[in-house]
Amino acid sequence: MSLWDFFNFGKSTTPEQVSGLPSKLGELLPELDDQSRAKIAAISGLLACVAHTDFNVCDLERGSIEKSLLTWCKLSEEQAKAVATLAIEEVKALASLDVHHYTNTLDKILNDEERVGVLEMLFQLAASDEDVDIEESEFIRHVGHGLRLDHHEFVAARATVLAHLKILKKD
Repeated sequence: MSLWDFFNFGKSTTPEQVSGLPSKLGELLPELDDQSRAKIAAISGLLACVAHTDFNVCDLERGSIEKSLLTWCKLSEEQAKAVATLAIEEVKALASLDVHHYTNTLDKILNDEERVGVLEMLFQLAASDEDVDIEESEFIRHVGHGLRLDHHEFVAARATVLAHLKILKKD
């Protein structure tokens, strides 16, 4: 089974299907290979999940998602905007989505350093509105477990946004 099959791309709905995101990405980015589309689906899905943790995706978070897609997925600006919009729409529709489908996919195609980079990217997104809420941090911790990262790697990634951790701020 290919990574793209894991997302059940283009097949009828089954319990394993994550969302409509993979099939929509297939239509949007038909020139990419299955592994690239699986990576983009997983990364954009995780980014949208973090941004939507508080059930509101602000313009700063949307911009951060697009920037991450430009950097991590090597998309054009137009593609990054389209993928960000798709991912945000999907996550809003599936607010209780279990992220293990995304993390399992990334765990199979990224090395250790890249998986830590995913956590750092998610923390940068969470900090884009100047506050990393406890819910966002805990969600990212859950992602770290799914990526089979150690606690010290989570702590190191969180340290990149230490000034924005809401729990450490004085009112």
